[in-house]
Amino acid sequence: MNIRRFALLAVCMVLALAILLTACPASAPTVPSGDRPQDVELTILGFVPGTTIQFRADSIAEAIRLEYPDWTVHSIAPGGEAQVISKRLSGEGDLFITPYVRQLEIEVQAPLHPEIDYEQASAYNLVVPTAAQHIHFFALGKTGLNSIGDMVEQRYPFTVGVGPGGSGGLFAKILGYYGVTMAEAESWGAKQEFVVVVTPAGPEALQSGRIDTGLSWAELPCPVYLGVTFDLKLLPIDDPGLIEMLKTMGYYETTIPAGTYPFLAEDVSTVASTSHLAVRPDMPEDIVYYVVKAVFNQKDLLIAAQADFADQLTPEAVAESAAISQVTGIPFHPGALRYYREIGWIE
Repeated sequence: MNIRRFALLAVCMVLALAILLTACPASAPTVPSGDRPQDVELTILGFVPGTTIQFRADSIAEAIRLEYPDWTVHSIAPGGEAQVISKRLSGEGDLFITPYVRQLEIEVQAPLHPEIDYEQASAYNLVVPTAAQHIHFFALGKTGLNSIGDMVEQRYPFTVGVGPGGSGGLFAKILGYYGVTMAEAESWGAKQEFVVVVTPAGPEALQSGRIDTGLSWAELPCPVYLGVTFDLKLLPIDDPGLIEMLKTMGYYETTIPAGTYPFLAEDVSTVASTSHLAVRPDMPEDIVYYVVKAVFNQKDLLIAAQADFADQLTPEAVAESAAISQVTGIPFHPGALRYYREIGWIE
């Protein structure tokens, strides 16, 4: 009798196990189905720890990880513009956040790399717009300057804060539009200091008097200026000829609204460019397609990390970026275009 009971119990256990095994396929498979690439490893280059560019790179990396758990995605902060360029040229990065317009990058960086064809070696394709980078041209109130043109017309002995790369190159082009070089400006007492004015060093250098003007670009608002209480102003970029020159480089007209900063009582005209997630041109199409898909599937996460993602991850922003890319000659990657066409955002 005991043997029969034992046999009956064993049969019941086998039947129960069979039922459980039959039900398992209804749950989500461990390995994703479809033709998505598996076990991909990507490196995204940011900029400097604590900057908005780095936050964007980190949040995009996390979005891809969440969407594709089998992918390995690294997000690194190289430590500055020169380090980002170095890693791009050496192939250590797959994707990166563009810091400024391509034409300006080539003009600034190519002379620093005479041993290579810099334009070809550093080529990239666009993937996703990530932020509008507004040009900020700061001036202390005590300078009495009301426009960039005043600096040249008055032969004002300014001390301008610019970075050693892109912002310095942009300032040189703006001076050139007004008919002078930095060397000529130095003849009337002007000076240039290497200060990236949209980092904490910027307001400190302005308040201390180390510089009295400064040029760079940032999203709105630039956080380091939200607590400024000293006498500071933004000089407008509203000269039609200067604007047209900057448009050929990929900039577009925009406004920094009144109240963006404590010292800004009125709207200020300026120009901006769009920062993009960019990729090596030889990256396989299907990988880029799924990167873009992850970005849009995880859009809420990205917006929570950086609110102005909300303005960029839209049909309008993608269409505008596509139109500007026709001017600059920097194409979108075929994998990104495939995704945007699939959802009907571009033709």
